[in-house]
Amino acid sequence: MKAALLKSPGVMELEDLPRPDCPPGGALLKIVACAVCGTDVKMLQQGHRDLAYPRILGHEIVGRIVEIDRACGLKEGDLCQVWPGITCGRCGPCLRDADNRCRNIKIMGFNFDGGFAEYMALPELSLSRGANLLPEGFDPALAALAEPLACCINGQELTGVSEGDVVLIYGAGPIGALHCLLAKLKGAGKVIIAEKLPTRIREIEKHTHARVIDLSNDQSINQSMDRSNDLERIIQSETGGAGVDVILSATQEVKVDSSQLRLLAPGGRICIFSGPRQGFYEEQIDLRSMHYRELMIVGAYGCSSRQNRQALELLTTAKIRADWIVTKRTSLSCIEDAFSHSSQRAGLKSVVCGV
Repeated sequence: MKAALLKSPGVMELEDLPRPDCPPGGALLKIVACAVCGTDVKMLQQGHRDLAYPRILGHEIVGRIVEIDRACGLKEGDLCQVWPGITCGRCGPCLRDADNRCRNIKIMGFNFDGGFAEYMALPELSLSRGANLLPEGFDPALAALAEPLACCINGQELTGVSEGDVVLIYGAGPIGALHCLLAKLKGAGKVIIAEKLPTRIREIEKHTHARVIDLSNDQSINQSMDRSNDLERIIQSETGGAGVDVILSATQEVKVDSSQLRLLAPGGRICIFSGPRQGFYEEQIDLRSMHYRELMIVGAYGCSSRQNRQALELLTTAKIRADWIVTKRTSLSCIEDAFSHSSQRAGLKSVVCGV
């Protein structure tokens, strides 16, 4: 089979590899769509702490079952979206529907081969917990957005986004766009998005009712804020001086520090969603302010299989309309174009589509 094999940072080559066998109790999938995540781009460019080489990347996966080794309600020919976690199914987090926190979790495309290939083996537990049947005729590229949307569900559950909240999202890329759509579905009273790329600002303004703050300049978001405090003044104006209820960071360029706390209303919550870039890991936080104003900072990483199923249901029932987020489709033979589209931020989401 053809597969895009990452051999080391900066070296990914399309190779002929043996087609994997159907695992005992599992299934063999023919990949129909696999979307490019920002983490895939990072792994290609500089590696990742959870990555083992050589590796087939890709964890936003849709495939058709061509062989199956158990009776589980799915059958050969079924089209499935795949939650990429491979878990033990026995530990406390797994039993509490928080299997993304499994002590022994493995992730497809990180420490198990993923979806940038013609075929992929699906282990037994992944088949039962993470293979989600799709309606025939549903766009596989759109279904590939289920996993990143599920990650947004995780972040918004942790921060309790709810009716009437004012939500500030940093970044209008694919994750920022999905956060925006989800927050509105949850009943947010106002969604504010801070972004500096004109192409992404245009897409958000065209497809959502979010209030967009244009941060376009050659500096990082925080450098811009430190220079003029323009964002803080805009937020105060937009909220009548009350501040925002939730901040979601959909870019690694946000420094979560005491300047962010000043944007929050009492009881406000910050979600560290995107991994902060180097130099932003350790910051001074005003704990006294957090205490007296009952503020909260939470981290969110990945998603559970439950959240993945919920995200897929939102997409397949059109409760969330996200087809506009897919701005590039390529074949596996042109996977470099998909990665280039994502790394250069030429649009929003790129998807590698099978035959």
